[in-house]
Amino acid sequence: MERFKRPLAILSLILMGTLIFGALILAVIGTEDALRLLMADLFCLMVVPAAFYGYLLVLKLKKQKEEESQELS
Repeated sequence: MERFKRPLAILSLILMGTLIFGALILAVIGTEDALRLLMADLFCLMVVPAAFYGYLLVLKLKKQKEEESQELS
């Protein structure tokens, strides 16, 4: 499970950078369609990090359960 952390972190950084850059561009454009896309972009800026954090929590809990089961055996 450890081997997934670094690629996942790199992927999340790339995605977050893209979303931030897109938000800046959409804010400058300012048309009605751009404002709707900006709201979707800002929503993704909140949801994507939460999803990655949740994934890491699940990995951590799974690792702890595996270690506990190995100690008991």
